Amino acid sequence: MRSPYTLDNPPPDEPPSEVLVPSLWRVQARWWKRHTPTLEQRSAKHPVCGHCGQSWPCHSWACWDGQLGQAVGGTAAIPSPTLPSAVTAAPAHPVGGVLAAHAAKP
Repeated sequence: MRSPYTLDNPPPDEPPSEVLVPSLWRVQARWWKRHTPTLEQRSAKHPVCGHCGQSWPCHSWACWDGQLGQAVGGTAAIPSPTLPSAVTAAPAHPVGGVLAAHAAKP
């Protein structure tokens, strides 16, 4: 599930009020930001991830983006022009969603 965040509007460091596990949000947002292209790469025809060097959007970014999307309830944004539509698929194993569901149990 895609998050509503873009390179021009990254996720906030502090979680939105609807996030069930704030400490997990902080980790997810930090890694989402790490796996973005550097400022010089953002305007490149084929940008690369500033952290892992893979073609962007890299696999790690897509996974973190999916986790953030699940954490905010799946509100999907219109994909930005810099984000290929191939990245809109949800990760195979939604770790954040599983942890949030587990944390919500009495």
